[in-house]
Amino acid sequence: MSEIGYYRYKVIPINKGVLTVAFYINGCLASTATIITREFCANFRILKYLDGSGRYRFFPFNQKWQQMDKPSLIGSVNNFITSILDSQTDAKNIGYKNNRSITLTAGNVSIDELDKLSDIYTSPRVYLYTGDGTNDRVQDWILVTITGDGVGRRKNNQFGKVTIEVKLPEYYSVNKN
Repeated sequence: MSEIGYYRYKVIPINKGVLTVAFYINGCLASTATIITREFCANFRILKYLDGSGRYRFFPFNQKWQQMDKPSLIGSVNNFITSILDSQTDAKNIGYKNNRSITLTAGNVSIDELDKLSDIYTSPRVYLYTGDGTNDRVQDWILVTITGDGVGRRKNNQFGKVTIEVKLPEYYSVNKN
């Protein structure tokens, strides 16, 4: 570290469990970070978010996710009718704009994990991983908005389920005809 500024380090733990990472500046302990590693399987969905300390955190949600589409018609254009016999319509639609959202669920979330995950509700940057699992490039993440129950602490249970709705960026399906 030879220049003044911000540095971001990505730590990839190999084993499931708790890992403490120490950060040093000029040989002196500056900060520590506790990483709680969860089990990760194929078809899981990962969210990355900026927490209250300015650190990016990653959280996996299980493979039981649901997708919902809310399409709305962009508009239509008149179609010139040349024959009553074979004309199918007097108007063709231009296309649709679609509001897509997915609902993600994580089970057995501990109180400690929920404490860290609660920052996701107020995070200015939440990303959904859309890559193939082999890379971690900028284009593998899309910026999304989330809503959920907002629970940051449970009154009874040590472990529980967390459900979050992720609103994806709007996209359009436009016909060329």
